[in-house]
Amino acid sequence: MSLGVLGLRVDVDTHEGMRDGVPRLLEVLEEEGVKATFYFAMGPDRSGLAVLNALRPGFLKKMTRTSAARVYGLRTVLSGTLLPSRPIGVAFPRIACRARDEGHETGVHAWDHRQWQDRLFRFPPEKTAAELDKGFRAYEQIFREPPRTYAAPAWLSNDDALLHEETYNLAYASDCRGTEPFLPIVRGQTLKTPQVPATLPTLDEALGDTFQDAPAYFAAMVDEAARASWPVFTLHAEMEGGPYEDDFRVFLRRARAAGLRCVPLGELLAERLRQGRLPASPLHYEPVRGRHGVLSTQGVAA
Repeated sequence: MSLGVLGLRVDVDTHEGMRDGVPRLLEVLEEEGVKATFYFAMGPDRSGLAVLNALRPGFLKKMTRTSAARVYGLRTVLSGTLLPSRPIGVAFPRIACRARDEGHETGVHAWDHRQWQDRLFRFPPEKTAAELDKGFRAYEQIFREPPRTYAAPAWLSNDDALLHEETYNLAYASDCRGTEPFLPIVRGQTLKTPQVPATLPTLDEALGDTFQDAPAYFAAMVDEAARASWPVFTLHAEMEGGPYEDDFRVFLRRARAAGLRCVPLGELLAERLRQGRLPASPLHYEPVRGRHGVLSTQGVAA
């Protein structure tokens, strides 16, 4: 049973999502009186390299059922392949700062989202650290202060990344899927940076698979959030800030009518900490319906 809070996390993965989707979402959130946590990818938009995943199970099916070219636009679909990549967060510092100035939490999502998502498990530790450092430096150049939160691209992390995150003294991270906030266990050590996992499936995972249309998906997410203790909903600037903007607005209103208070992830974590100590859990890797490959997931509490 929900305790009345619903964490909202906004992932910004592309140049168009930053330029067009974030301002639209800020307008919707302002009109509905809601705050969220925005995670900005900072560096190159190389979304077109996703085509290299064409032979992976589920990838082409997902691209087809979500109408990727319509949602993301042909420029994004070809970015980093037939067309040059363009920067994301660093290209639009005023938009990023607007999110903060309007009372939303802001954090780092990545430097190179595509490279992290596709190659993390081949990175040596120093490469993992360097990628994190580039994203964090870019954030500081924009906001003139260090980030308080970070979210791994595609919910994909590993021991090297979690250990390097510890050096930043973050308030929390959101690197995985799970059920409730927890402290990660890495190599037998319980880390100090809490994880606030996403708990609900995303629109691009569910559309055309578990749900045939967006209204059915968003209605079900309200019901699922109302049944969960610490629900976290992830939206994407490219989708809910694009063709599904109106559906997202209806979602916010239905959530309010269901007694859910939509909040940034930091506020959800604070509510959870008032209930007592966080459990400690390892990270596992599991497939998630509607998404190709594996994601980092919250393991069983120690």
